[in-house]
Amino acid sequence: MKLLKKINNNFALGLDSNNEQVIVEGKGIGFVKMPCEFNELDKITRTYYDFNERYIDLINSIPQEVLDTANNIYEYFTSKIDCYVNPNLPFILADHINFSIERMTKNIFVGMDMYYDLMHLHPVEYEVSEYALKVIKKNLGVTLPPNEKTGIILNLVNAEANIKKETSKTEKYINQMIDIIENDMNVSIDKNSFNYSRFVSHVEYLFKRLSNKSSISSENKMIYDSLKDKFQKTSNCVDHISDYIEKMEGTSLSQEEKLYLILHVNRLCERALGL
Repeated sequence: MKLLKKINNNFALGLDSNNEQVIVEGKGIGFVKMPCEFNELDKITRTYYDFNERYIDLINSIPQEVLDTANNIYEYFTSKIDCYVNPNLPFILADHINFSIERMTKNIFVGMDMYYDLMHLHPVEYEVSEYALKVIKKNLGVTLPPNEKTGIILNLVNAEANIKKETSKTEKYINQMIDIIENDMNVSIDKNSFNYSRFVSHVEYLFKRLSNKSSISSENKMIYDSLKDKFQKTSNCVDHISDYIEKMEGTSLSQEEKLYLILHVNRLCERALGL
């Protein structure tokens, strides 16, 4: 094993004996002087192959215990199914869990009408989502509401290689939404960034909800009004996006959907906006 570059104290970028690039995890491994040959393989606790490089930034922005919890859920999920799973799923789950906890700290509680449909459509993924909430409570001391299972289920379903997606229309919509954001917010969006991946995932879920005639429902009107006032430019941009979606799909976004989009647009533009 050759270690190429430190990611943080517990993660490094490396090459295995077949010269394949890999993210290596091990307590304190980042303190090793790199590049170097590393032969103490018993100190490596996990390896991540076929990863998307944008997830390297995620490793530095999410607590270790959240990453460990996401790996626990990933391993449980792969033990329950018999198909190829996106190897980036541990990072996707970690980001989802971290964002869910962030929303809770801001008293933003989001319910999703798809919750009951998914329970019947994807029973294995639903069972894993129940396990996930228990592990999150045990490992992180956070009790997420039951409707948070919806986002976890969607992440699991999307990670399965045997799921066919109608991507062309969604990609067209995403590209147009990015154009709206760049024009309205006067920013240039880095499509290789992890925040862009977050935004794309959210939009994919958004259109799944719309196609199933489901929507996010909550009692966050006061929070929406507060964010609308605090981030007026972002709110106007989201209204513009909502108008575009209504024009293309004949469906207007609820305040709760707009609330969620304000959060995601802000994350997408956070560096340029200094948020």
